[in-house]
Amino acid sequence: MKVFGFTTGMALGMAAAAAAVSMMYPDVPKRMKRDGKHVMNSMKKLI
Repeated sequence: MKVFGFTTGMALGMAAAAAAVSMMYPDVPKRMKRDGKHVMNSMKKLI
């Protein structure tokens, strides 16, 4: 049961950190989404 609580706490902490960063810098999630698309497209070209 301790492992479940620890894992849940880490997940909540990461979600809170992501929410805080996206509130301070609203363009970061957009950039990450855009860059993710570029990475996926370049991987498709390699294959």
